[in-house]
Amino acid sequence: MEVPMLPAYVTRPFRLYAVFRGQSTRREYWSFAAVALTAMLVALAVAEALERALPLGIATKDLMVLLYLPVVVALGVPGLAVKVRRLHDIGLSGWWLLIGFVPLVGGLIDLFFCLKPGDAGENRFGPDPRATEPAADAPADVAAG
Repeated sequence: MEVPMLPAYVTRPFRLYAVFRGQSTRREYWSFAAVALTAMLVALAVAEALERALPLGIATKDLMVLLYLPVVVALGVPGLAVKVRRLHDIGLSGWWLLIGFVPLVGGLIDLFFCLKPGDAGENRFGPDPRATEPAADAPADVAAG
């Protein structure tokens, strides 16, 4: 049985684990966010299920930390990298990542940056990533050639 290949926009953040240069599309950023959120929710669900099923004598919070922390650590660097590349796609420096720490409005501004369409064509951070990204609904042979 052949395992279907994941689209490049899903795998690219993991292949470029710690690459903070270049650009990432909205699709790539939000796909990574969905994978990361799913992994974190699975870790929390497993911790909850283990706590209920096994009398380990470990507090639920401790068990959640033991399972959740490796997921956060594993996804932290590629998460930062894809976020910086996403900011590059809209023509901003990666330092704009820090705007999320501003109380009240920082999260809204950050969300706006993540939803904003990328710059059309090349910008100071490199070529337009959409120029090399195959269409979502095009077959692989059509998108490649």
